[in-house]
Amino acid sequence: MIEWIMMGAFIVALGLSVWKLYYFFPTERLADDDTTPESVELLERIMIECHQASPLMSEEELYEAMKTHNDFDSAHFWRFNQNRLRHLITHYRLKAPEFRP
Repeated sequence: MIEWIMMGAFIVALGLSVWKLYYFFPTERLADDDTTPESVELLERIMIECHQASPLMSEEELYEAMKTHNDFDSAHFWRFNQNRLRHLITHYRLKAPEFRP
């Protein structure tokens, strides 16, 4: 009999834990999520436009040019930094290996 009570208590505790974890993790996108495919495409387009305007820019200069671009929304891309730019360049090079900033 005690085994069944312990098994029931364990199942109830496990159910509560799973329920709490479900509500702990976000289930919908945040408004400022800059990792969506649409946001990545926009950043890539801005990067390409800035690179085509001046192809001899360094990564730092490309970063500054992207931040001053008309389509760059600093509220949406508030986490954008040079490391994110390097990741974006690497991601874009998979599509276009000839791209060299």
